[in-house]
Amino acid sequence: MPGLLDKRLILVLGKGGVGRSTVAASIATATARAGRKTLLFEANAKDRYGSIFGKPPVGPEITELRENLFAINTTPAAALEEYGLMILRFRRIYNLVFENRITEAFLKAIPGIEDYAILGKVWYHTKETKGRAPVWDTIVFDMAASGHSLSMLRIPWAITSAVPEGPLTRDARTIQSVLLDKEQTGIAMVTMAEDMPSNEAIDLKMQLHDHLGMSVQPLIVNQLYDERFPPDSPQEKILEILQSESDSNSATLSDELRAVTEQAALFQARRLLNESHIKRLQAAFELPLIPLPRLFVPKIGVPEIEHFAELLQAEYGV
Repeated sequence: MPGLLDKRLILVLGKGGVGRSTVAASIATATARAGRKTLLFEANAKDRYGSIFGKPPVGPEITELRENLFAINTTPAAALEEYGLMILRFRRIYNLVFENRITEAFLKAIPGIEDYAILGKVWYHTKETKGRAPVWDTIVFDMAASGHSLSMLRIPWAITSAVPEGPLTRDARTIQSVLLDKEQTGIAMVTMAEDMPSNEAIDLKMQLHDHLGMSVQPLIVNQLYDERFPPDSPQEKILEILQSESDSNSATLSDELRAVTEQAALFQARRLLNESHIKRLQAAFELPLIPLPRLFVPKIGVPEIEHFAELLQAEYGV
């Protein structure tokens, strides 16, 4: 089975605040560096990718970020229009059907129609061709936070079980088959080795598997603290001595050294917390975890994305 970076469609899921968009940009950069023409896709989101790559804000039109890497930040309205035109073929017919107040009110009343349009647009790009060749080798979909993304992924199943046969159910069934095709589609879940993100990742993994038959591969654990004080190492022993001196208010420690000791101890405590949650995640997911380090920088930019892309390429031997 192809590795993650060889898939046509890569869904990037995770709780808000875990660095999902940073990881999505890094995956897309890794596939672009490997020579795959890549579309980094997000919807209805505050622009991130223009800022990261030093470009104007990314909107509903496809924007080039670098060689082989493009981005789009679509809206439900733009996605619905494109989907409507795809079905009805002609602009005049689309205007008659979609651009009237009765139809517009009806569409807004359908639960999930906007999310379905966005999912349909992603699917469209997976099969988009120019001549006979695919336009895109890889689409990386930076999905919304966990609960919203799960609701979006459920929509094709809801349509096929509740809507009479027609173009909508036909397309929903096709989208289902793409999502379930492990040769073509990969699900990269992003989390942090902390309590709430770990719990949400485990719950999302179970929901995907139990309700949709979808499997996560891989789990990316982001923002890990480095191991700077390995067990039984000289570094750990020095930290223990300095902590003991600091705790006893020893006069041998300057204020500066005491402050540094406190920061080092806090760093080590965060690392130990990471390790305890990594064990929980490994037991729950039963697959190798891909670690990404916490970077102490004021803003994520191209150098950081390149660094993460290199780590991902090394993981997959690209």
